[in-house]
Amino acid sequence: MFTPHRLVASLDSLLALVPATSHARSPGLCVALSGGLDSTVLLVALAQLANAGRLTARLRAIHVDHSLHADSAQWARACRELADSHGVAYDEVRVAVNLDAGQSPEAAAREARYAALAARLEPGEVLLTAHHADDQLETILLQWLRGGGLRSIAGMAPLGRFGVAAWHARPLLEFTRAELAAWAGTQRLRWQEDPSNLDRRFDRNYLRLEVLPALRQRWPAVAATAGRVADYARDALAAEAACVALDLPRVLAGTAIELDALQSLPEPRQRAVLRAWLAGLGHPPASARSLAALRRDMTIAAADRIPETRWPGVVVRRYRGRLHVEAAGAVELHEGSWPTAGGEAYAWSAGSSLALLPDVGTGLSRERLPARLDVRSRTGGEAFLPAGGAHHRPLRKWLQEHDVLPWRRQDLPLLFAGDCLIAVADLGVAAPFAARSGEPSWRIVWNRRGAVTEADVLASKWPAHPPIR
Repeated sequence: MFTPHRLVASLDSLLALVPATSHARSPGLCVALSGGLDSTVLLVALAQLANAGRLTARLRAIHVDHSLHADSAQWARACRELADSHGVAYDEVRVAVNLDAGQSPEAAAREARYAALAARLEPGEVLLTAHHADDQLETILLQWLRGGGLRSIAGMAPLGRFGVAAWHARPLLEFTRAELAAWAGTQRLRWQEDPSNLDRRFDRNYLRLEVLPALRQRWPAVAATAGRVADYARDALAAEAACVALDLPRVLAGTAIELDALQSLPEPRQRAVLRAWLAGLGHPPASARSLAALRRDMTIAAADRIPETRWPGVVVRRYRGRLHVEAAGAVELHEGSWPTAGGEAYAWSAGSSLALLPDVGTGLSRERLPARLDVRSRTGGEAFLPAGGAHHRPLRKWLQEHDVLPWRRQDLPLLFAGDCLIAVADLGVAAPFAARSGEPSWRIVWNRRGAVTEADVLASKWPAHPPIR
C-alpha cells in the first residue's frame, strides 16, 4: 500500500546513493509534473512530507508543455494551481516536438521533454519522475518484445545520472498504479487524463489496455515479480561493468582496440568490451547481428585487407591488427580559394576548418607564401617535394610512409599554389615554401579534424567518464 511514510523511505534510500558535492550538500528535489495521476500523487505526498517537517530538501516542480494536444494549456494551468495550492515552487516550459525525426510521437516527446528538463536542473539537483511498478513492467515487456538484451530486462533504473551534473530518481517503482489511485482517492485528489493514453495504436497503450489485464488476472503479482527480475538484471549488468573495467584497458590502444588482445578474452567478454567501447566513444550500439558480423568479419579477412562492418551511423574497420571506429556518412568537402592575408579560417567541411597561426621556423614561410591558395581534395597522381627531401615523391607513397589512415586520405585538404602542391593538410609542407630556422612563418592548423594518422589514434585518450546509457 502506498503511503507518504513508505515514499520517504524509498526516497531516502535513493538519495543516500547521491554523492555530496560542493554544489549540493542536501540535493534539491524537482518533480516532473505532468498533471496525471502518478505525478500528482508524487507531488502532493512530498508536499505533505515537507509541511510536516519530514522532508528537508528544497522542493519544486516543472511542467513541460509539448503543445501536442488542444488541452495542453489547460493541463499547464492545472499543474500550476496544484503546485500553488501546496506551496511548491513551480516552473513551466514549452517545447517543440520534432515529429519528422523518424521516431514515434511518444519517443520524440520524451526526448524533447528530457532535454528541456536537463537544461533547467541545477548542479546536484535530483529530478523525480513518477514511474511506478506498472510502468516498469510495460517497459520491460516492450523492450523484451523488441529483442532487447539484459539491459532491457533491467528496465528503468531507480537512480542514475541526468545531464551533466544532475540526478534522476524514480521513488515510486515499488508501488503499482492501483496503489497510487487508492491513496489519491483517500486524499480526494484530481488529475488530468490524456486521451491519447486510450489509443491502442501505440504499443505501450496496447500492452496496458489489452495484455496486462490478462496477465494480472492470471498472475496478480506480475509487476512486483518483474521488479525483482529487473533487480537481478541490474546486478548482472553491474558484474559485467566490473569485468569490462578490467578488460577494456588491456585491449585499448589509444581509442582503438588490439584485435589479438580482444580475441584472447572469452566470447561473452569480447561482446561486453565491444559494447562498452562503442558507448564510451559516443557511437550508436550494435545489434546482436551486427556485433556477430563485426567479430566474424574482422577475423576472417586476409591480413592485407581493411575489412569494414557497418550499421546505421557507425563504421568499424580493421587496420594493422587494430579496430577503429568512427561515425559513418559522406563528408562534404568545400574546395575553393583561400586568401592568406586576411587571417580568416577556411571551412573545409561541415565540422572542420583550416587556419594559419603565426609561428617562427615552423610551417610555411610568410615571405614566400602566396596571397591566395587553392584548397582541393585528392584526385590521384599528385606529387610532393616534402621539406627535407631531395626528390619529388608520389603523394600516395608519402601518405603511406606517414601512416595516414587509408580511409582519411581522400578527405585531406591539399593546399596548392597554381599547380604546385605546397602543403598536405597540417601534416607536411613542400620544400620551396617551408620556413627556415628563425624565419617568421605560418603554422597550418586543421581544427576538429579527428584522428588522421595511426599516431593520432594511439595518442588519443579514452574518455575519463564515458556517458552513462
